[in-house]
Amino acid sequence: MRRTSTGFAVQLLTVAVLLTACSAAPDAGSSAPNASAAVDLADPEQYGAALEAAVNVARARLDVAPLEHDTCLEAVAVDRAEALIGAPELVHAPLPPVQRSCPGDTVAAENLSRTERPPQDVVQAWLDSPSHRDNLVNAQLLRGAIGCVRDGGTAAAPVLICSHVFLG
Repeated sequence: MRRTSTGFAVQLLTVAVLLTACSAAPDAGSSAPNASAAVDLADPEQYGAALEAAVNVARARLDVAPLEHDTCLEAVAVDRAEALIGAPELVHAPLPPVQRSCPGDTVAAENLSRTERPPQDVVQAWLDSPSHRDNLVNAQLLRGAIGCVRDGGTAAAPVLICSHVFLG
């Protein structure tokens, strides 16, 4: 099931507001309350929306414009994540097919994750990795979307694979 652009926009705005409010709290930190409580992180679509919002919060903190959500890229990102279900390692597929599927830009990039951790932890891990950070803070990358799928775990702690695809 794919998110509708209207439903996604409302959900993304809600998550962004919650993330911004939490990040502005004086005691904000890794143990502070966050948007995770506002969404069902076991739901791949809600997790993806929360992760996308967290990426844009991080970009804003680093004075980089937020990524514009792209529904074409969302479908591609879900397909790329689905292709990794059960794979022993996360390996990037070639990016030219992404550019052919969602044309209009010349630069493409992708970040991947497999985790049961909250979205803010994934963003921090990406920021701590030089190549992933480069994608997150690249001002040439203007559009993006995240697609997540279940890859095991339990109902209480599902493991999700997420693909964040960027174009610019």
